[in-house]
Amino acid sequence: MRQYFADGFSYDDSVAHPVTFRNSLGHTFELHVLADNVVKVRHSLGKDAIMPPAAAGCQFETRVHTEGQEMTVETNLVRVTIKLPQFLLAWYSKETGECFSQDCAVRAYAYNDKQMWHYRKRFPSDRYVGLGERTGNLVLNGRRFRVEPRTDSMGYDAESQDPLYKYHPVLLTLNKRITHGLYYSRMGGAVTFDLNAEFDAMWGPYSYYQIDGAQEMEYMMVYGPTVREVVRSMGLLLGGPRHLYPRFSFGYLASSMAYAEATDAQAQIEGFVDKLRKYDIPCDGFHLSSGYTLRGDDRCVFTWDRQRFPDPEGLARKLKEQGIYIFANVKPWLLRNAHPDYEEVKQKRGFVWQSDHDVPNSVYQWRGGEHTMGEGSYVDLTSEAGYGYWQQKLASELVDKGYMLWLDNNEFTLLDDEKSTLACEVPPRQYDLKYVDQPWKAGAGPRISHEIGASAWLTLMMVQASYEVVRKANPNERPFMITRSTVPYCQQLVSQTWSGDNRTDWKTIRYNTSMGVGAALCGVPAMYGHDVGGFAGRKPEPELLVRWIQQGILWPRFCIHSWNDDRSITEPWSYAETLPVIRASIHFRYKLIPFLYSLHVTEWYRQCEPLVRPVFYTFDSDQKTHDQGFEFMLGPDMLVAPVSEPGHTTREVYLPNQTAWYHFQSGKYFNGGETVTVPSTTADYAAPIFMKAGSLLPLGRVMNSVHAQPDSERRVQIFPERNNAARRTFTLIEDDGKTLYHETGKAYTEVHIWMEADADEICVGLDISNDGYIPDYDTIWVTCPIQTETRPLRFMTNGEATVMESLPRMVDDDDMVTYYGLPVPWKEVA
Repeated sequence: MRQYFADGFSYDDSVAHPVTFRNSLGHTFELHVLADNVVKVRHSLGKDAIMPPAAAGCQFETRVHTEGQEMTVETNLVRVTIKLPQFLLAWYSKETGECFSQDCAVRAYAYNDKQMWHYRKRFPSDRYVGLGERTGNLVLNGRRFRVEPRTDSMGYDAESQDPLYKYHPVLLTLNKRITHGLYYSRMGGAVTFDLNAEFDAMWGPYSYYQIDGAQEMEYMMVYGPTVREVVRSMGLLLGGPRHLYPRFSFGYLASSMAYAEATDAQAQIEGFVDKLRKYDIPCDGFHLSSGYTLRGDDRCVFTWDRQRFPDPEGLARKLKEQGIYIFANVKPWLLRNAHPDYEEVKQKRGFVWQSDHDVPNSVYQWRGGEHTMGEGSYVDLTSEAGYGYWQQKLASELVDKGYMLWLDNNEFTLLDDEKSTLACEVPPRQYDLKYVDQPWKAGAGPRISHEIGASAWLTLMMVQASYEVVRKANPNERPFMITRSTVPYCQQLVSQTWSGDNRTDWKTIRYNTSMGVGAALCGVPAMYGHDVGGFAGRKPEPELLVRWIQQGILWPRFCIHSWNDDRSITEPWSYAETLPVIRASIHFRYKLIPFLYSLHVTEWYRQCEPLVRPVFYTFDSDQKTHDQGFEFMLGPDMLVAPVSEPGHTTREVYLPNQTAWYHFQSGKYFNGGETVTVPSTTADYAAPIFMKAGSLLPLGRVMNSVHAQPDSERRVQIFPERNNAARRTFTLIEDDGKTLYHETGKAYTEVHIWMEADADEICVGLDISNDGYIPDYDTIWVTCPIQTETRPLRFMTNGEATVMESLPRMVDDDDMVTYYGLPVPWKEVA
């Protein structure tokens, strides 16, 4: 491997913005100021550049100073110094003057004919996190990763496997005082991140980014200084969700490969619904695995095995009558010697193409049984023919029959990137890409796949094409799709993703936790979760299944899925002895839906903040949280500590400082900054939960499915501070959970439930800031579940104080606490 180092650069003062530097070889560097805390850096070798020139102009105050061979570019928050002629950048906080990122001397930007590199100095306190879905510990120091979706990683080792399914080149660096982020936005060939796995005494500790097959490199530097500010800014760069998610998607979503593989598959699935009612298990969705597409020994997408599924429309109708939506698995390739449409799509050039032989590009993908494969071709979703075929078949074979979409195996593993071409006829028109340049314009002609990052863009185009079908079929309803592979920007259109085909093992609980909270920092869809119980491998034993479900109910996406070695099915009723506690766990999940749904509106939809997040997300000034990867926060106030060791009946956990905490299960009060041990057994319906002092937890009623009965109850549990009169608020969002009328007519209600706790009393009240939707309840029932709390409750209704003795009461039969009814002054909606 030969490297050339960038050198010989000088400032081009003829260009006001971007700040531009050139050398005699025709290479350029550009600094684009996108916000006071965001600067885009582009390095172009000037040969076969595929990106169009960036738009000029800057909306933010930028100051450029020159002094000898060093220049300074300043915004209101950051200062970057540029050392010439080699172009070496150092980044400083304007507030503290501290350098938080610095390029390596001499070799900062290296290149050859096929690769480009960016080398940065590693400071002693730097901790690297992010890069999408990474196995092992949350902190990634000392490891090297390939950031490319290249493998179908069924049964992966959650501690060490790499790569997996997702492409998110977003890296956050935490140090003692400042967090910053880098988003390498050029979606080209294979990408490697070395996070100080490599060491060279000449340069000291460093990390590097490497991209193959590129003549341009681009990254966005995002200054915090907090983790939260970095993630929110990344959210603005990558774009937030287009729509709210349907409320049903927060319920239990069932799945197993074995149902659709059975010879009487439709009867088995219908029987599964009967068992849900028999065992009193709520459910809102069912994943239909690809067994429905079997034709002999081959899986042929968009076809139905009528022996296994004699009445697809009837199946979808029966499940919907029970309040259960069904998601059909779709894969983006056609098998060459098996699929009835292969020749038709080939003649229309609707496949990714092999330019040197003028034939469809060949890949080897799954046929029928385990480890079987056959030759096939990916549908080119940038071609008019492929895009049209995909949309027509989705509509006629699935959506029009009553099925929602589960986009699977969509990593687009191309075996010959240098000769594969995309037609580039259909643009990524549904995405907000204002901070990056699109890699092609419609009608510009075919492009070599590795030049434009075909795998990533095909994933985006699969999401887009599917989204348009769903929107056209149901224009007034919220679109819902699930995808296995994700790349930046797809979170704008897709609803859910998961950590893929994990393996049944105790350590998977532990490392899926760190994977999930790391992915949350990188813009993956907020409805993220795992295959509870493990997808591949052995059937989970009773203890393992209970522990998995105890924490699985606290992830935004809750799905039990399996393809066990013995072909058994992991179900809530797999073991008679664990059914009662698993039933209680799933019931608790349904009680949490008002909490989960409101967080998804206020945190994710409005602010681009993840629902599940690392503990350090809010408490990054507490350095003990920086290595805390096996616990997670659900929203800003709930800390969850999964149990991932067999035989354990207690859980030790560090509680961040800056606040006090309540152990949810016992009500015990703990000061922050302590490591505590709490009991946790398989008789508990949830993993250990800690509520931040000053928080409020809204709860709903248990129903067979989210819309099965009137949603007629709201309770709120309060966890008061010991002596702090500051107002603490939870924003409760209510709407129909189905339609888009909240977008067009403000058809939603926003209730701000607040608490003020001083040394003598606790005051609780509510304010309504929007009342465009009238829920099915007229009372919010409030309690303080802490048995040691002796301060009286006072309530504010219609601006007047009411003592708790004058309000209606209700005693909960399960936890024996008293709730007080706070009337809600709804207004009639015209």
